[in-house]
Amino acid sequence: MKDTIHNTIAVELDINSYSYCLYWQDKDGNNSEFICVVHGFENAIRVANGIAHEQVEFVIHPCSA
Repeated sequence: MKDTIHNTIAVELDINSYSYCLYWQDKDGNNSEFICVVHGFENAIRVANGIAHEQVEFVIHPCSA
């Protein structure tokens, strides 16, 4: 079994519900694991940064809502 190191949190827009999904990812953007759904762009960025604090190296997200 391969150990996956998640060092990124990705914020992605869910087109169907216009909410944002947060995912753990490895350094290449692969091996995504769902974290949660957040409503509102600014809320999603705040939640991602809060989860990332001292846990991951990067938070990636769209540049705007």
